[in-house]
Formats: sequence, C-alpha cells, structure tokens
Amino acid sequence: MTDPKLDPEHAVRVARELLTETTERRVTAVRTLVGATNAVDAAEQALKDARDAHARAWADAITSGWSDKELRATGVRPPLKTGTPPKTRRTPRNTAPSPDEASE
Repeated sequence: MTDPKLDPEHAVRVARELLTETTERRVTAVRTLVGATNAVDAAEQALKDARDAHARAWADAITSGWSDKELRATGVRPPLKTGTPPKTRRTPRNTAPSPDEASE
C-alpha cells in the first residue's frame, strides 16, 4: 500500500493561509492593546486634570476665607496630597528561623 503523493503547491497554500490567520490574529491583538493603552493614558490624564482642578478649587475656597475645617463640615473632601504614598501597615518580620530553615 502506498501513500498518495502530496501536492506541494496545495501544502504551500494551506501553510500561507495558516500563517495569514495567525498574523491577522496577532495584528488584531496589537491593535486592541494599543487602543487599551491609549484609553488608559487618556483616563490617567483626565484624572490628573480633575485632581489639579480640585486642588485649585480648594485653594480658591481657602483664599476666599473658608477654613479647612469649615470646608470639611460641608461634606466636601480635600484634595489628595501629591507626592505622599498611601500609608500601608507593615507587618513585623519573623526573625526566628522557620522549622524548615532550622533543619538545614
């Protein structure tokens, strides 16, 4: 029993179709990724602009005679402090070796 002969041109066409499909999926993924990256960049810029406007409005209110305490009493919150990372709780490190380390 002999195997039928393969048509090299048919194999090449199939290979090209597979490569084209794969390439198109990859290109589409990059297009989607770039769109998402641009959306994040725009959202971050909008957030920065909103925070800057909030800080200016707060400063204008203080300049017009309001105190921090009075403004807080109205229910508005002050602008976030920039350059100060949020506080996180630090857990103390365990200085005693673990049972696994002690046996080494």
